[in-house]
Amino acid sequence: MKHLSQGFTLVEMIVTMGILALILGLGVPSFIEFFRNNRMTGAANDLLADMSLARTEAVKRHVAVTICASADPLATTPACAATTSTSFTGWIVFVDDVNAAVGASTDGNAALDTGEPILRRHAPLPAGTTARSDTGFITYGPNGFPRAVGSSPSVSSATRVVLCDSRGNVKTVAGNSAGRAVTVSVTGRPGVTRLISEITSLGGC
Repeated sequence: MKHLSQGFTLVEMIVTMGILALILGLGVPSFIEFFRNNRMTGAANDLLADMSLARTEAVKRHVAVTICASADPLATTPACAATTSTSFTGWIVFVDDVNAAVGASTDGNAALDTGEPILRRHAPLPAGTTARSDTGFITYGPNGFPRAVGSSPSVSSATRVVLCDSRGNVKTVAGNSAGRAVTVSVTGRPGVTRLISEITSLGGC
């Protein structure tokens, strides 16, 4: 009886590997771009959600609530960056008042003081992702509007945070920027933009 050998010939294997290489060559860059876009969108949406939380809690509690940049947001006692800091890669949201019934010089000072409850923390953004702002904090007053801190001179709350990765402020396949910018209006409402022109006007990547 004859036994037929089954398997791939060398030619069939070479053709199959060529097709596989072509598919990977076309698919991997698209997948990487998709991953980067999702990571940027996630970071911008996280910041947007935390800004909205801070604003809502300030109105609800009738006290100042701050979201501040922090180099150690996951520490037991995290510290806010300097109010003039421009890096916003990690942050915390906290009630900037120990007791609403008792006035104190530390109320609404954009620094986490003893006894002030932390509402949310966000770990530093992944390596290669940057977030730059005009100041290192956003403090919302009881009316939901951003407010300045300190005096002589006072420091205004941040009006934007621009998020970028290694691609910079360039056009993607969808026609929007690879970067993101989270903006804060004069009334305190946060929003996200992907327009290259707007990100450029806000300082770019």
